[in-house]
Amino acid sequence: MAGMKTDVSTQANVIHQLQHAAQQYKIITSDEDIISRTGEQIVRACKLEMTASAWAQNFVLMARHVHGWCKDRQEKVALALVELRSDKTVFLIIPSSEEYDFDLGLEQSRLDIHLNTRGGIGYAETRQIPAWEIERFVARTAFRIFPLDSETGG
Repeated sequence: MAGMKTDVSTQANVIHQLQHAAQQYKIITSDEDIISRTGEQIVRACKLEMTASAWAQNFVLMARHVHGWCKDRQEKVALALVELRSDKTVFLIIPSSEEYDFDLGLEQSRLDIHLNTRGGIGYAETRQIPAWEIERFVARTAFRIFPLDSETGG
């Protein structure tokens, strides 16, 4: 390795939140917009982006987990949806029965514990909604997570 030159242009400049908190930096976007931010603002924006990215990955994992949970109980679960609310994530379970399924409700409480202790998506809950009450309790922005089109043939 002796005699090798280090390309300085590929080394990243360091912005240390404590040391460079008040220092102003100019950021030039690909559209040639110039944005001026402090070191502290840049670090916070990066943390926020990383947090949002981690939440999105965890959300996909939890939606897959709930999908699998529903698939394992497909004789009891007709449909499952998820709503993203400002304060929580709600997984809506529509049972095959026309009345509240107490056994399924007990299993949902265990699912709630899993979502809240291992989910990494903030507060999450499941709710059992009868099929005839979907329009009353489910927002039009809800996403279907079970069954998926490939499972129903549609």
